[in-house]
Amino acid sequence: MKKTVLIDMDGVLCNYRKGIESAIARNPSTSFPQSQLKFFENLEPMPDAIESYNLLDQFYNVRICSRPSTPNPLCYMEKRLWVEKHLGYERCDKLILAEDKTMVKGNFLIDDHEQDGIFLPAWELILFGSEEYPDWKTIVKKLIEIL
Repeated sequence: MKKTVLIDMDGVLCNYRKGIESAIARNPSTSFPQSQLKFFENLEPMPDAIESYNLLDQFYNVRICSRPSTPNPLCYMEKRLWVEKHLGYERCDKLILAEDKTMVKGNFLIDDHEQDGIFLPAWELILFGSEEYPDWKTIVKKLIEIL
């Protein structure tokens, strides 16, 4: 049975920071740049993210686990559309939107933030962008090595 890898979208699969900067440039007075129409749908993939997802999917049960944006109720649809555009329609059913990621079971969570929640996580956190895991190549290498 394959182990499960959960992958965050914002800042891990998608370039959230660049999206925020672009949204602020278009509308500097907004309090919530991520609330603009098509914000999530139009985020660019992070470097090596798509290739890394596809490679890991060969060895692991890969799921996308993302937190919804409360200021943007359209994010539920936009994140789903992003997955279809960049990973393919067949992967849309692998999208999990959860306010509290500790409620989602898996062996690993690749995320760019520490996670607090009501449960002790079932997964090991791989902190994307950290000194130990600065990029996708480092993460894929580790996950392939421990198979």
